[in-house]
Amino acid sequence: MNTPKKLLAAGLLLVSTAAWAQNTGGLFKDIQYGLKVGGTATHGYTVIPALPTAIANVQVPEITNNNNGIGYGYTAGLFARKNMRKGYIQAEVTYNMFVLKQVADVTLDVNANPSLVNALPISVAPGLVNATLNATSESTLKSVNVPILLGRRLLNDKVRAYFGPNFIFVTNAQAIRNTSGRLNENKTIGFPQREIPLTTSQTNLLNRFEAADLEVKDVTYALEFGLGVSPTRRMDVDLRYAVPVGGVYKNTEIKGFLGIASLTIGYAAF
Repeated sequence: MNTPKKLLAAGLLLVSTAAWAQNTGGLFKDIQYGLKVGGTATHGYTVIPALPTAIANVQVPEITNNNNGIGYGYTAGLFARKNMRKGYIQAEVTYNMFVLKQVADVTLDVNANPSLVNALPISVAPGLVNATLNATSESTLKSVNVPILLGRRLLNDKVRAYFGPNFIFVTNAQAIRNTSGRLNENKTIGFPQREIPLTTSQTNLLNRFEAADLEVKDVTYALEFGLGVSPTRRMDVDLRYAVPVGGVYKNTEIKGFLGIASLTIGYAAF
């Protein structure tokens, strides 16, 4: 059984045990469990450090992938909540999709990019011809998440505030990138400006051979906090924000920021 299936089985066992134990008193006396579903909104930026190439004195320059709007996804799963005097502890197992949209502009020596070199009709020495590339990307990450949250009940249990770690087990990570640009003119050697047509590529970010330095971790963690409203005893409406402080990429030199907001509706079956 793979990791996501194990986690889902653990979640089912968690809430089933909570339901069975609810009527036994003691530690499990005030436990609720139920279902939740909602949407996610993701934003962020990524800074990829300069990288050397096989050609002397030629490198891929630092690239900043800036935020390019909000990416929308979904979340759905199970929760179990142990109520205490004024607070509670809540554990969940959810399946999620997060979408990150980014844009980058970079100017580099054509010799730093094999596809550019192969497209040239002649070979050029390093430092003679640069290319300006414009790229947009949409990265989609699917995961099984296990948040463990500590909370406080307020206003006669109608409002909840909480925070805690969210363990993220990545099941799928793909990036679709659209790239266009131009080869810049160099009058000294008689090289004219040329347009680079739009190309589209797809990368499996969990495959180190495809993703290279952009390979995503299988497991990471985030800090999550939020506010919830309970209009009825069984219904929850939650607004959350999570930041993956454990890092998303295996290459620790890649820096940036990723923020994930979610809005969910939950129903406590017991």
